[in-house]
Amino acid sequence: MMKIIKISFALSAICLLMLSCKTVAQSSNIKSISYSHTFGRGGSTNITATPDSLESVARGGRTKQFPTLKKKINAKDWEKLVSGINISTLEKTVSGERRGHYDGPDQIFRIVTAEKEYEIYNVPSESAGYKQLEKLKTELNNLLPQYK
Repeated sequence: MMKIIKISFALSAICLLMLSCKTVAQSSNIKSISYSHTFGRGGSTNITATPDSLESVARGGRTKQFPTLKKKINAKDWEKLVSGINISTLEKTVSGERRGHYDGPDQIFRIVTAEKEYEIYNVPSESAGYKQLEKLKTELNNLLPQYK
């Protein structure tokens, strides 16, 4: 009986190790993450993160409180950003309708991997990747005050 418990423990540890390796390999494949928010005629904000840097830019009248910066990003912060992104979920994520410069705000996510660039607009709440992209948006916005 004890031998069976030891074998099952070893097998579960190996499976866990294999799963975590896949996640790290998948997230290290991401080259950059960008989140843009346009305000129609009111301007726009953009946050771009790469393994090396965090950059934010604001243009227009509604963006006075938004910081403009370009800083070196902490490796731990980059890993936190990419660890929450599941590429297979991104593949299933459907963009919403684009509103454009005059019709109102747009939220645009761009995620660049070694194989493909994903550009997703105004994700509907029922879309596959909505929760992970909302979490990503929050994490990017929360990083800005730390790098001011």
